[in-house]
Amino acid sequence: MDKKEGDMPIMEAEKTKEVQAKQGERIELLKKFEDRPKYVMLEKTKALYTMMHPYLELFPKSEKFTLRSKIEEVILDSIKLLVLQNYQQTNEERRKIMLGFLANLYLLEVLLQQVAIFRYLSYEGFDRCVSLLREINNSALSRYKNLNGGRENEKI
Repeated sequence: MDKKEGDMPIMEAEKTKEVQAKQGERIELLKKFEDRPKYVMLEKTKALYTMMHPYLELFPKSEKFTLRSKIEEVILDSIKLLVLQNYQQTNEERRKIMLGFLANLYLLEVLLQQVAIFRYLSYEGFDRCVSLLREINNSALSRYKNLNGGRENEKI
C-alpha cells in the first residue's frame, strides 16, 4: 500500500494524540512541583541518599544488616526530620528537630569514616559523599543559628 507524505493511519494518529496528551499532563505536573517552595536541605539529603545507594549495594553480605542498614536508617530518618521540621509551629520546635538532624549528620559522617576504614567505599566515593554531607551540614547549621536568633552557645 502506498502512503503519501502526511497520510497517517487512524490508529497511529490516535496514538500520537494520546502521547501528546500524556506529555501535556507531565508538563502540568512538573509545573506544579516547580511552584512548590524549594527545600534545599531536603533536596540535597535526597541527593546524598541517591548518590550513596549504589555504594551501599556493594557492601559485603556480612554488613548488609549492620553498617549498611544503619546508614540507610540515619539518612531516611534525616529526611523525615526535615519534613517534620516544616510542619512545626514555633521556632523552638523547629530548633529541636534541627538539632536532631544535625546529630544525624554527625553520626552519618562517623559511619562513612568507618566505611572508608573498612574499605567498602573508595576514597573517591567517600570524598564525594562527605563533601555533599558537609554542604548539608553547613546549611543545617545556618538554619539552626537563624532559628536560635543568632545565639550560638545556648544550652538545650
